Amino acid sequence: MNRRSLERPYGRLVPLTATLACLFLLLPVVFVVAFSFNDGAYFQWPPRGPTLRWYVNFFESERFMTATEHSLKVALIVTPACLVVGLPTAVAIARGRFAGRDLIATLLLSPLIVPGVVTGVALLALFTAVHGDLGLGRLLIGMFVFGLPFAVRTMVADLLGLDPRLEEAARNLGATRLRTFFLVTLPQLKSSMLAGAVFVFVEAIDNFSISVFLTDERSAVLPVVAYQYIRDFDDPTVAAMATLLIALSCALVFAIERLIGFERMMHINRK
Repeated sequence: MNRRSLERPYGRLVPLTATLACLFLLLPVVFVVAFSFNDGAYFQWPPRGPTLRWYVNFFESERFMTATEHSLKVALIVTPACLVVGLPTAVAIARGRFAGRDLIATLLLSPLIVPGVVTGVALLALFTAVHGDLGLGRLLIGMFVFGLPFAVRTMVADLLGLDPRLEEAARNLGATRLRTFFLVTLPQLKSSMLAGAVFVFVEAIDNFSISVFLTDERSAVLPVVAYQYIRDFDDPTVAAMATLLIALSCALVFAIERLIGFERMMHINRK
């Protein structure tokens, strides 16, 4: 067996499989984008168009604009709230030594493995039991509970990978524990905080499984309104909305790449 065979034991099977898997995952995205520019109300191949009338329909729809306002409001409130609460929580889990730490960490991260529909039903039952008619506040609480583990998980992974000698050096030079945290530790958490913020923001914008249980007509958000719309109308307006959300996700990825590097963000636990 030659050296080249040892370096590539699977030949071309692995890259071919990876390429087919990527194409399979991207095909629905391509379909949605193409459908959003289709001039007809039904998808045809080759598409009729192109046209921007479904985007115009989206921006001229009062229900969609109101839902967009609600979604952005939830995301812009929940994202910093998860970071503010998640940072000291992550430090306590990664650096703390106290009884029950592992249990708290497990309970805190449990929403990552519990289906969103279960979380939504549980929160709905809770608010019903306490007669908590908070309007959009119910969704803010629900998305905070659901989004906090994403922020904590990324920061804990980053904290566990930091070199403790840097903090020890700062302490030996006379810095207090608090000053060491803000000047040495916190700057090194920039990538994980940004990663957590992106995860929380995206979930707050497009989560359906929780939102559908916690919203009403006064506080409906984009995923819920989109679901209601496609029950009544069969046109590509929702595809236009989805394409805009895809563009938003791509813009966030581009911003991460420019600010800290996407590869570094995806490997924060390998420092």
